[in-house]
Amino acid sequence: MMSKPVFSRLLLCSLILNLALVVVAAYLGLRHRDMQAAVAVSREQQERSRQELLALKVEQQALLTAESSQLAQLQEQSRLLAEQAQQLALYRQVLAPDEGPELLLAQEEIMAQGEPGRFSYRLVLLQPGSAGTRVTGTARLRIRALQGGNTVTLNEEALGVAPVTLDFRHFQVLSGSLALPAETRAQTLELQLELDDRSNRTLSLNWPIPDNT
Repeated sequence: MMSKPVFSRLLLCSLILNLALVVVAAYLGLRHRDMQAAVAVSREQQERSRQELLALKVEQQALLTAESSQLAQLQEQSRLLAEQAQQLALYRQVLAPDEGPELLLAQEEIMAQGEPGRFSYRLVLLQPGSAGTRVTGTARLRIRALQGGNTVTLNEEALGVAPVTLDFRHFQVLSGSLALPAETRAQTLELQLELDDRSNRTLSLNWPIPDNT
């Protein structure tokens, strides 16, 4: 049978052990609560940082969109100014004194399209002077080119274009698209004019795109 002093010591040890366990449990509980609070604060900071980064991205995208819109507006204004300058030069020629050549190409634009060998063109046939008589007849397009080392003349059928009926007093715009055969390098564009009540003539211009692309 256990003596009373031994029992008392065991009881005291048990109380101390239980107290230590309570203290440890309380400490661990506090640590767990502090860790949860720290995790919550960290998550809040991460969410705040994410929101700030998202706001910066939205602001950056808005700035880029505004810059792109301004650039597009400037390009459009530049294009309109260039067109107005061309029209002004054209009208000056129309209103010029009746002198110089009877007919001429006042403006020429040849631009490569997306498909290899295909081009769009815009030609302005002008009769200088403000008192010109009406011009009627037919305009035919042809191109002198190098093909296999030889100089060839490509007619309307080869280029995929049709003759244009002329009927104007001051100027007429001839526009459309054409296709060069493969392995062909254009050199000169010619406009053959078959005119009513006037002698026929040919107006020409150098092909402006060296590599035909």
